[in-house]
Amino acid sequence: MRFDLPSVLVSIKDGVIDLGWGHPSSRLHPIEAIRMASEKLLASDDSTPLQYGATQGFGPFLESLSGFLSRQPAYGIPVDPRHLFLTAGASQGLDLACTLYAPAGSTVVVEEPTYFVIEKIFRDRGLNVVGVPTDSQGMLVSELENLLLDGLKPSILYIIPAFQNPTGLCLSNDRRGQLLSLANKFDFRILADEVYQLIHFDELPPRPFLAFDEGNRVISFGSFSKILAPGLRTGWIHAAPEIIKKFSDAALTFSGGGFNHYSSALIREVIDLGLLDTHVSVLREEYSVRSDAMHQALQLYFGKEIEYTRPSGGYYFWLTFPEGFDSDRLLTSAEKAGVSYRPGNAFSESGKFSRQIRLAYTLFEVEELKEGISRLHEAYSEYSIE
Repeated sequence: MRFDLPSVLVSIKDGVIDLGWGHPSSRLHPIEAIRMASEKLLASDDSTPLQYGATQGFGPFLESLSGFLSRQPAYGIPVDPRHLFLTAGASQGLDLACTLYAPAGSTVVVEEPTYFVIEKIFRDRGLNVVGVPTDSQGMLVSELENLLLDGLKPSILYIIPAFQNPTGLCLSNDRRGQLLSLANKFDFRILADEVYQLIHFDELPPRPFLAFDEGNRVISFGSFSKILAPGLRTGWIHAAPEIIKKFSDAALTFSGGGFNHYSSALIREVIDLGLLDTHVSVLREEYSVRSDAMHQALQLYFGKEIEYTRPSGGYYFWLTFPEGFDSDRLLTSAEKAGVSYRPGNAFSESGKFSRQIRLAYTLFEVEELKEGISRLHEAYSEYSIE
């Protein structure tokens, strides 16, 4: 007997161009690079990748990863492999960070808006989530400082500093320094979700948050889901040695050994063959083209009806519609027109983002993106503000 169980995370209705998913298209998966790396790995007859891995991660992988990051212009800082920790993706790393740094009942600060799943992760952990507003330069640090002076005592602050999800914006250098000053003064850790750091277009983003850290406050999270293939379920943490040791000494890590040991050995081969550098360049070029196509389509169909900041990297457009608009209410009509998106209120429990929509340009080809925006405008044209 066979059961019709799903094989991938994305579930898209037939005939719908779903711009709500921030995933790479199947065409962009580097199958040939993975094949070459796999052949090299298996030809060595070394069974080490099939054994339990070192708790910090497969040493040769950490060495290769440090070299890769050190030579990326968007990273801009030398990386010591001893300051890296292997994860099973950024989400798993963030979950483990909650275990180690945020006991149930403590408080976590997030941006408003923020990644639409993260608040659920924190709530499932029994954490109290407090949102802080943002503007074009990122989190309003002055607002956070007022909350701290009024008695707020967070254990951690979660932030997406580069090409933020959902807004696509970057936290300014000044505010990075200000946040670190507050973290040192009020004794909390900063979880920097930097999975989009390397997906830049014409201009480089600010250096990683860790480059500004002098008090061992920052824990940076990276992921191969955004720069290689999400099915590998592999990522890394970059932090001070004392923090890396805490992750390495965690009971969960010791029980099963290093996370995704085999995948990390495979990715090491991809890096050492020079294939990851090549693939990241391909992604930047492809996503830049797709971003331009979506921008042009939005200008063609919507013009000045909506507001947004054109992204300079990452995966997303964050659209703001006129007063009275309700992105949740439009969604049903949009899907009938053959397009979907992520409504603004999905990115905050505050209910303050009814006028916003997040669109991703990474999953579909250029012509599909253009058609998707055409369909969105068709649905919007029939939408009436009650």
